[in-house]
Amino acid sequence: MENFRYPLSPGQGDFIMFIARKYEGGGVEFGDNGLTTKRLGVEVANIVLPIQSSITDSNGVDWKDDRLDPLRAGAADIASAAVEGEGNEFQGKIGKVSEFLKKNKETIGNAVGTKLIESALGVNLLQRFSGKVINPNLELLFNGPTLRNFTFTFFMVAREPREAEQIKGIIKAFKKSMAAKSGGGAFLEAPDIFEIKYMDGDTGQLHNSLNRIKASALQNMNVDYTPAGTYSTFADANKTMTAYRMTLQFGELDPIYDTDYDDHPIGF
Repeated sequence: MENFRYPLSPGQGDFIMFIARKYEGGGVEFGDNGLTTKRLGVEVANIVLPIQSSITDSNGVDWKDDRLDPLRAGAADIASAAVEGEGNEFQGKIGKVSEFLKKNKETIGNAVGTKLIESALGVNLLQRFSGKVINPNLELLFNGPTLRNFTFTFFMVAREPREAEQIKGIIKAFKKSMAAKSGGGAFLEAPDIFEIKYMDGDTGQLHNSLNRIKASALQNMNVDYTPAGTYSTFADANKTMTAYRMTLQFGELDPIYDTDYDDHPIGF
């Protein structure tokens, strides 16, 4: 396993650690949150960098608007009647729709006829002549979790030859880990994946006041070799650039669940 650190000076304080691991397709198991997949294989590289000046996370959940007007509800009532067996909770809840449709048979029938004409002519007759629309019963419904993305930018300047080698080694390690593995056969293997950890420099443990990040894939990497806007190198044998700006974009492999917040003061 390769180890890299920037800067090299001791006592750099709190830091962020990137642990590259081989992607391991370990099959699928049933866990507390449904299906889980083992992915973290052996460590390939360990990269330590200073914590950024801007640290943010953004959590989201997928909610989408949904419509259930009386006509669709009626169709659902008919369909649910064909479903047999105990525990058909849906059938019980939708059953009263048929009663509503019977009571409003004439009004809804006229609206359906008007809608058919509207579709044929491409005009909004119901709204134009009556100022009415069929109640869509609009509601925001939970559609599932989402996956988070994280972007990190590091500005690196070498202050000595050893540090220059570390910087170039870090850039190469990230590039190599994110590349597809040829394997030499008919198939390609997945790139390495990363554990990303904010670490407390005093204790060597996870930082208790910063967010955690789940195992992630390095999706995009950008290296600016002339961040000052001009070509400039040191006078060493390899003509090391005077500065490098590296931008990394990661995507988490798994969504966040409420049970993930059990063992950390801030969590994910």
